Amino acid sequence: MKSMRIALVIAAVAGTAAVATGCAAGGGAATLQIQPNFAAGASGDLQALDMVVVVDPATGTAQVTGTVVNNGDQPAELSGVTVNGKSVPVTGGSLDLGAHSALNLAAPNGPKMVLNNSGSVPGHNSPVALTFSGGAAISVAAETEANTGIYGQFQPSSAS
Repeated sequence: MKSMRIALVIAAVAGTAAVATGCAAGGGAATLQIQPNFAAGASGDLQALDMVVVVDPATGTAQVTGTVVNNGDQPAELSGVTVNGKSVPVTGGSLDLGAHSALNLAAPNGPKMVLNNSGSVPGHNSPVALTFSGGAAISVAAETEANTGIYGQFQPSSAS
């Protein structure tokens, strides 16, 4: 009976020690260092999140997707976008960002940013630069994906 109590105490102490060492990892734990896979950047109160360039490998036509966020108290305007150094025309929707708002660049009824002959290659990063009225700029190396699989919802067609 005494040996059974000793075994239970040893098991309890070992279990407590295992839990306590996990807590000792602190804020620098390796699991807290994981970063999202999608490109993101910021300039002041403006952020670009989850930036991906979706390309049709057959035509080279690409669509810029992601979200632009204005965390500031003043409205902002997305005044220009480039992919691989080429200016991307915008069709449909507004590029105005009200204070404390977000603009989804891939929403069904939102603005479309499509570039013919983009030079983007699936599996490589494409440099994307966003410029805003007032001089703010955000540059990211966006993941480039083919318009298949989960990116099949994006079918870049020729820009008009």
